[in-house]
Amino acid sequence: MNDIRKLDFAWVMLVLLSVSGAGLGGAIEPGFGVTLVVAAVMGIKVRIVCAYFMELGTASRRIRQLMYAFCYGMPLLVILTSLFGPSLARLTGALV
Repeated sequence: MNDIRKLDFAWVMLVLLSVSGAGLGGAIEPGFGVTLVVAAVMGIKVRIVCAYFMELGTASRRIRQLMYAFCYGMPLLVILTSLFGPSLARLTGALV
């Protein structure tokens, strides 16, 4: 598959993941399972963007590692926020 086809496929995948995420958010009762699915979709989308649109393969190793840490760190933070939301709200409310 040539580079243009790969980019087209990546773009279509991003659109499908976004549309399915919007449909999921509007159709299902919120809960921890939905949070896990949203975090997984978020991780996949960020990884696709990093791989195909940011050209991290040609970036320096340090930048690539920082971006991959971001790719997996953000979904992890979404999960932790879902688990410890009230505690985080009290903590941040006390700081303000």
